[in-house]
Amino acid sequence: MNRHSTKRLARTLAAAAVAGIAAASFASPASAGHTWSPRYVALGDSYVSGVGAGDYADDGSDCYRSANAYPQLAAEAMGARLSFDACSGARVEDVVAEQLGNLTWRTREVSIGVGGNDAGFSSVLAACAGTDTALCKGAITNAQAVITGSLPAELDDLYTQVEDLAPFADVTIVGNPQLFSGTSCSGTLAITPEEQGLLNETADLLADTTAAVADEHGFAFADVRDAFAGHGICSADPWILGYTGTIESFHANAAGQAAYAEVVTPYLEDC
Repeated sequence: MNRHSTKRLARTLAAAAVAGIAAASFASPASAGHTWSPRYVALGDSYVSGVGAGDYADDGSDCYRSANAYPQLAAEAMGARLSFDACSGARVEDVVAEQLGNLTWRTREVSIGVGGNDAGFSSVLAACAGTDTALCKGAITNAQAVITGSLPAELDDLYTQVEDLAPFADVTIVGNPQLFSGTSCSGTLAITPEEQGLLNETADLLADTTAAVADEHGFAFADVRDAFAGHGICSADPWILGYTGTIESFHANAAGQAAYAEVVTPYLEDC
């Protein structure tokens, strides 16, 4: 069997039985006399919307959806119609409340990247900036408790709702990179190499926890950590911005989003 679980197969077959006529037209778009383009829905937070990559859409929102974000690049590579619903600052509950409206039986591909805001990564980074190591370590401990405590159940609920709303879609969960290279520069705000190591361990915990919940649902997991190795903050070729004094701080730049696209696009094409 391919990367989809028997659970996914059973759900898809059940959906097909309920919506037989719709499924038939969906499976044979040429019979309708037009070219059908796969529909791709991108859900998640600022790492999905492309904060840090510039060229943001003037759409009246505070979502900072970038033309350089990996969903845009992936959709272009696939020739897919994109519903770009990710938004800066989103937590899991925000994705559930505000981003699921464009999921339908026509949806073919879904990518989801969320969880960092639930763990309070921005607050943790603020606590680690400066010289109070005890404050930093306490914030990291609290974030890790959220990641292993409440986050898995929230992700499980989100993934279940996505399955129900888009029963024919292939769903790819997109992980997060480590931020730091283990060296210090102005962009690290005095976050020491030791603290950087603890923050990277927390990023790994988030990625591994998210991957485990994805696996329970039979979803693919696109792990970007190897791709970003050697490209952290303060590296010779950083794909992550350090502190900039703006919302873009500690986010992937355009090169980082392109690296995301290189990892994620093959999962979306494998349908």
